Amino acid sequence: MEVKAIDGHRHIVVPEAVAAGGKLDKTRSVNIYPSGVNQRSEEVNRQKSGGWDRKMADMEENLADLRAAGMDMGVLQPTQTMFFYWAEPAAAAELTRMVNEFTAGEVRKRPESWVGLATVPLQDTERAVRELEYAVKTLGLSGVVMGSNVNGRSFDEEAFIPYFAKVEELGIPIFIHPNNPAGLERINNYYLANFLGLPLESTITATHLVFSGLLDRFPGLKVCLSHAGGVLPFLVGRLEHGQAERPEARELCAHPFSYYLKNFYVDTITFRPDTLRFVLELMPAGHVFLGTDYPYDMADIDPVGAVKAAVKDKAQWPPILGGNLAAVLGL
Repeated sequence: MEVKAIDGHRHIVVPEAVAAGGKLDKTRSVNIYPSGVNQRSEEVNRQKSGGWDRKMADMEENLADLRAAGMDMGVLQPTQTMFFYWAEPAAAAELTRMVNEFTAGEVRKRPESWVGLATVPLQDTERAVRELEYAVKTLGLSGVVMGSNVNGRSFDEEAFIPYFAKVEELGIPIFIHPNNPAGLERINNYYLANFLGLPLESTITATHLVFSGLLDRFPGLKVCLSHAGGVLPFLVGRLEHGQAERPEARELCAHPFSYYLKNFYVDTITFRPDTLRFVLELMPAGHVFLGTDYPYDMADIDPVGAVKAAVKDKAQWPPILGGNLAAVLGL
């Protein structure tokens, strides 16, 4: 089947893993924000979570919604609660294995409709490497999803090097989904933890990967960022200026920031045609892909329409809608 449109940001949840994780910690197994958001936002999330959880777990409904939105294929991305970074490493390894087996099973049932991403227990790099190899080589998953930090730890730490080495060796893309946002105490009201905190998280992680020299060490890494790269596209100029002026920002990496855009891919979730056009102009050709953030309320429910509204040249539609991501995933 010729793939016309691929949703590159489509969440799933595995009820069995939620139940197993709940026996360890009932709150953290279901709470996207580890330290919590304010009472009003928690109340709204509780009202909406039933529908979200159903859509992420019921693959029949998930597929029906994919088709209704005019897409042919979805990249199944375990949602943030499926990372289990808070759990003891051995338990986290068991939980992520449970998630990966489920994801791979759904892909086997409908290979024409689904592509699967692995989740790994990054609080223990050795276990993460083992699970990643199993998920890709044995289960056939096509990439890995990870948070923007692991319990507040950033990926410029030396401890994560074996993990990135394995990702590059396997030749798979990384999908980074922001989690555990920095400075939550300052953005606790109005659901700013999501509106502002999550896009900033993606940007923090991208800059750590660049400034630490990690992308020089592993130049083959393909890093997919959620929410159009967060605020990264708007800060590339500032980051490059900072590198020129501040030695501590250039001592570990070999090039200006924009050089490393070749390693990054971003989805289309912007909610404004002019914003999406800016992102498309800034990013290298082939580095923007369709995304929804299904099924959350911050999802773009008509991503195909959003691309067509932003891009008037119809010849550019197929790559953005599916071709770019198909190349990244090796489909």
